[in-house]
Formats: sequence, structure tokens, C-alpha cells
Amino acid sequence: MDAPDDTRPAETLAELERLRSRTRARAHGGAWLPALGVAVLLLASALLYRSPFAAPTSITISHPYWAGLRDEQHDPVLSYVFWFVGIPLLFLATGFWYAWRARRLGLRVAWPVFVGTGLGVLILLAVLAAVPDRQLPSDALSSGPVGFWWPGLLTPLMPVAASVVALAWAERSVALAVAGGWIALLTAWLCGSDRLGYLPPWATDLLGGGSGSLGGELALRPGHYLVLMALPLVVFAAARALGTRRTNHRVSVAEVPGA
Repeated sequence: MDAPDDTRPAETLAELERLRSRTRARAHGGAWLPALGVAVLLLASALLYRSPFAAPTSITISHPYWAGLRDEQHDPVLSYVFWFVGIPLLFLATGFWYAWRARRLGLRVAWPVFVGTGLGVLILLAVLAAVPDRQLPSDALSSGPVGFWWPGLLTPLMPVAASVVALAWAERSVALAVAGGWIALLTAWLCGSDRLGYLPPWATDLLGGGSGSLGGELALRPGHYLVLMALPLVVFAAARALGTRRTNHRVSVAEVPGA
């Protein structure tokens, strides 16, 4: 009597695990497009500021920060329209993208969570604040630190951050969760401080290696911070798109008879 072949169950389990991994990779391979869309929206919003990269000689700030960050914008209404039209258009394109992938691959992702979260926070923002008409004069920027200013969180960047975190949940991606948290953290710091890029005394002491400083300020403009926000999303989108291409190539090769 032949001895039982103990290698077959192990090979079968290994093959099943490979199939599961391949299915997960294909199911979540479309996350690169909405991530890239959010990054493009962030970078395009730099055009809403009067001086996105250069230091102005004077500045007037309107609140809420409809452009996104605490800086002078061309027109608050234009900024309002940019985000309240741009974000829904991004979600609409995302819905078509995932619907197309579901028909093509037969695999679904919980993308409505991404859309629902972003729209929900965006609507909440609209309820909490109307189109701004209050102005902060430029000499207000020269005042000392006043601590964290909670109304500064009334910015369209918060719905963007929340939607990225929701996308991370739908796509089971730690990298996207970090990217969403990074956007929220930068937004809270830049919009909750009394000056864009303000560093409290403990931070300047830590960076300078000394003690007893009065605080400082990073010499960066809104455009620079938007690039920093978008960079993790661009890296993720590039890496995920490349990984998806390789996975699809392996699947196509495996489906060829005799391969």
C-alpha cells in the first residue's frame, strides 16, 4: 500500500492562500485613482491663493478659510465653489471608476463609505459656516500666540482628510490612513494657530537644541504645505498602480494555456 501523500494538503493550502492574496490585490488595486484624484485636488487648490509660493508684503485673511489654509485667497466665493463642486465631482468620478472595476473584475469595494464620509463632513462644514464676509487685517498676524483656535478647523481640507481615512478603511490600507491623518494633522496645525506655520517655544527649543525661545515660524507658503499634504497620496497612487499592473500581468500570464 502506498503511503499517503502529505504534501498535497500543504500545496492546496498554499495555492488557496495565493489565490486569496491575488484576489485581495486585484480587489484593492483601484485605490490609486481616488488617491491621485485627492492629490490633484489639493495641488490645484494652490491656485486659490494670491501668493501660493511667494511671500507677500501684506496679507488679508477671511474666515472661514474656504481656500483651505489660513492665508489670503483671491475670492472666498471662488474658493467655496472650487471645493463644493470639486469634491462632489471627484466622488462622482470615483463611483464610475469602482462601478467599472466591479463589472470588469466581479469584485466590489465598499467605496460608498469614502463618498458618504466626505459628503457628510462637507455638508456639516456648510451648515456650521456660511460664505465668509469677515476679514482679519494684516496687523492681526503680528500678534503673539493665542493658543489653539478651534474655529480654524472650519476648512474644506477637513472633509478631504476624513474622506481619505474612510477610503483607507474601504481599501484596507494603512498607508492611506496615515495619509489622511497627515492631512488632518497639518490642517489642524496650520489653521488652528494664529500664524501660518507657527512653532511654539517648545518646538523651536527642540529643533534648535536650546531653551527659552519665544517661538518661531516656518518660512513656507500655502503651496508648499499643499505639496506636503499631497505627496503621500502621490507616492501611494504610483506604488499601487505599479503593483496593480504587475498583478494583472501575472494573472494574464497564468491564464495562458501551458503557462
